[in-house]
Amino acid sequence: MSRALGWMLLAVALVLSRPAEAAQEQKVRVAVLRPEGLQAEALRKVLVQELGKKGRGREVLPARKVDAQVRRIRGGPKTDDQRQTLAEKLGADALLTASVKGTKRWDVEVRVYAGKDGTLLAEERWSIRPNRAFPEVRRELERRLGDALREARERRTPPPPAAVTPPAPSPEPEVAPPAPVAEAPRPAVVKPPAPAAKEPTAKEEAPVKPEVKVASPRPPDGPRLEVLLSGQGLFRRFDFSGGRSASLPNYRLDHAAAASLAVGYFPLAHFTDGMVRNLGVVVRGSRAIGLTSLDPEGRKYATTAQLLEGGLRFRLPLRWLEVTPGVLYGIHTFGVEFTPEAGMDALPDVDYRFAHVELGLYKALTERWAVAARVGYQHVLSGGELSSDRFFPELGGSGLDAELAVEFALTRMLGLRLGGELRRYSFTTNAQEGAPVFASGAMDQYFSGLLGLYLRL
Repeated sequence: MSRALGWMLLAVALVLSRPAEAAQEQKVRVAVLRPEGLQAEALRKVLVQELGKKGRGREVLPARKVDAQVRRIRGGPKTDDQRQTLAEKLGADALLTASVKGTKRWDVEVRVYAGKDGTLLAEERWSIRPNRAFPEVRRELERRLGDALREARERRTPPPPAAVTPPAPSPEPEVAPPAPVAEAPRPAVVKPPAPAAKEPTAKEEAPVKPEVKVASPRPPDGPRLEVLLSGQGLFRRFDFSGGRSASLPNYRLDHAAAASLAVGYFPLAHFTDGMVRNLGVVVRGSRAIGLTSLDPEGRKYATTAQLLEGGLRFRLPLRWLEVTPGVLYGIHTFGVEFTPEAGMDALPDVDYRFAHVELGLYKALTERWAVAARVGYQHVLSGGELSSDRFFPELGGSGLDAELAVEFALTRMLGLRLGGELRRYSFTTNAQEGAPVFASGAMDQYFSGLLGLYLRL
């Protein structure tokens, strides 16, 4: 009987040990995120090839699958909670990030994070000569980071249960049949008294509830470089106002084509991960293409219209949207080369110089769609010919502008932008009665619609 019981226990132990052995034989699943830098694709290819070599017990997840999940996290995973969530969606035991910077020498940095909790396991750096094959990284990667990848697997896989060792079967001794014995009277069964409830003492402490870790609401940081190239449709309305303004000419521009370029750059993002990395510079401008104006007789005159602004912008990423206040200086000109016979001498060319403060908003609606808005105020410092002694030397004015646009992402870096902008300048002439040119005020309005292509790195 005992021999059969021993064989049964041995069979149960073997069945229980198989899941543990199968778990140990499973490969370590590694997700290699797209590195940062100009040589990102070349470095990623080297890492994938080296980590996925046969015989090392690893499975490198496909790049498309990894990139698709990373795109759902705007800016990429930056916190432990974000990395843990990404690893759960990918089923990865470890996440590997990398970067390559520099020109004369490449500074390569590779980090391994645990998929279970998103914490950093290892970090290695190389300073190497430029070579797209990255021979130093290929040669030393396994030696430096192999232990960290194995540790990531151990963290994610629970320890196997201890194997049950069955008792050794022993021969059954021969026992002689017992002699018949008279049955003695059984004593009365007395139940033992129930144990008294233990009263809590002063030394015993109440159980402490574990603290729940709350995910950080800070969203990932934005790109370092933003470029927008677009074509515009331009419209203009310039009007004088006041009792005697009817004798002064106004201006109408019903349609014109223009090209615009806007660049935003955050240089401190190359050197720090703090909040100061979100301070950058912005430059944008536009210029009309092939623009002409007509006088009352229908004659054409060459016309120039351009806008140029530049200054500082701060990017403040909040939980649900991004806020970007900015301070800029700008120049906005519009001039027509009328000849004396045109009879338009009373229409001044404008050359606005202004200080500009603005507030921008950016909201990602889905993985591909986003909406952007901007409002600004301009304090006009000079009006060009409009504020000269010939017209209104005591001119004072200000401006307002607003923009609304919709974006559609084509790839991780490229996308389309469709929107419209309104810019309006209001002036008070402060002209005296009897002045050669008299009007109480003036209004200069510009409307533009744009369709462009943006690039974000």
